[in-house]
Amino acid sequence: MKKGFSALLVGVSAMMLMACAQDVKFDLPADSDNFDQNVTYNNKVDILWIVDNSSSMLKHQQSLSSQLPDLVTKLNSLKMDYHMAVVTTSVGGTNPDGGKFIGSPKFVTKSTPDLVNSLKSRMIVGEAGSSNERGLQSMEIALSPSYLAGEGRGFFREDALLVVIALSNENDKSPVSNPVAYYTNVLDSLKRPWVDGSRSWVFNFIGVLPTSINCSTFNDYSESGLTFIDIAKASGGVTESICSSSLTTAVTNIRSRIYQILTDFKLSKKPLVETITVKINGVSIPRSNVNGWDYIESINAVRFYGSAVPAADASIKVDFKPKEAN
Repeated sequence: MKKGFSALLVGVSAMMLMACAQDVKFDLPADSDNFDQNVTYNNKVDILWIVDNSSSMLKHQQSLSSQLPDLVTKLNSLKMDYHMAVVTTSVGGTNPDGGKFIGSPKFVTKSTPDLVNSLKSRMIVGEAGSSNERGLQSMEIALSPSYLAGEGRGFFREDALLVVIALSNENDKSPVSNPVAYYTNVLDSLKRPWVDGSRSWVFNFIGVLPTSINCSTFNDYSESGLTFIDIAKASGGVTESICSSSLTTAVTNIRSRIYQILTDFKLSKKPLVETITVKINGVSIPRSNVNGWDYIESINAVRFYGSAVPAADASIKVDFKPKEAN
């Protein structure tokens, strides 16, 4: 009897444990990623401006130059380490000043005396350039090993994000077949990808877009910059209309894209999104794509927006519960 009773107790106990186990949910502990930005936040940016200096471009050069004070202020506030140089689209013709950096010194940094005016003077390149605009060829020459080893020495840094920004009211006419593939390959060959395999360069375009209805920049003439646009798309860059009343939005969006590339923080594991909390310098940041952070599932990263974009020396902490916990 005792043996039978003991067996019954064991059986009942086992069934009770099984029943209880069905109601128990075992979660992994919360995880966290702490980003010490002086290690993971590469704040180096090399910016090359391609400025069309053919006829009808002066007002657009002036419009762009008016955005430079705010651009410099924002870059400085986030403690970006930047180099900026300017080339024209005039390769060949009567004024072949393309393929080389404009001004002296050949590029500017945050330490350049009278930085804003020095940069502005480079943007106003006039309208005496060739009407056969070859901005991409000019870029290729200026980023060639021979030029960067000579007159352009010091501008290009292997570990910096290379940002190219083209301003033109026409399509590029550089003499190569399949220019999108050719110049994408030029930039891929020049810049090795980041550790995660993503491109370490981005191309942006301010010009005539196919969607820019009634955007004529010279009398009634209008030509979309299709080659520029396709290279920008290939690199995840920004395309903006040159016909906007001001170029504030264009420069702001390009600046934001630079910040995104540099401050997108990859998480170590897939998170339960609703459990993510973010702190910058100990201050909680709201989830917002205006002035906060959001989760980008396609790259498993936290992205910052607006006033929440962290400075280069900020301390960032991201806490979350891993998705595989459930």
